[in-house]
Amino acid sequence: MTMKLGDWIIVLLFGCLVFFHFRGIDSAAGKDLPAGDVFDRKHLLFIIDFRDFSCMTCLDSFLGLYRQLPSRLKSSGAWGILVLKESEKDDTSASWIAEKKLRGFVRANRITFPILVDREHIFKGMAEKGSCVLLLDGTGSCLHKYDFPLSGDQFEEFFRVLNN
Repeated sequence: MTMKLGDWIIVLLFGCLVFFHFRGIDSAAGKDLPAGDVFDRKHLLFIIDFRDFSCMTCLDSFLGLYRQLPSRLKSSGAWGILVLKESEKDDTSASWIAEKKLRGFVRANRITFPILVDREHIFKGMAEKGSCVLLLDGTGSCLHKYDFPLSGDQFEEFFRVLNN
């Protein structure tokens, strides 16, 4: 498998996110956070399966969760990865359509965290059941994985774990 330059950039950006941001460096201010804050901070990684753009229940669940997130998570504590179908890997037009649909969805719903496109299917294993959100602690360890659509109990549990 050969990786294109854009795919290497995605891997590099995600690596920088994990190394700097999840390790307690405040990238906006360029300074270290107090030691207690490093482990108290939680982060989110949204794995968005492109097929779920056809699932209104999944999209409503995602948007309901996003709208209730604290502003810190909306702006700098969350990232998204759009996972394309395996058949779209080499199909330029399908990839272009997926990116255009993603841009429209992001604008229409005022989503403020960055969402990268996974053209090399690095994250496809995480999206086998569809879209999900990973709740990470301050060290980058995964606390929980929640598959969309979330049930009412999962929604409550997500915010209980997030706030603890």
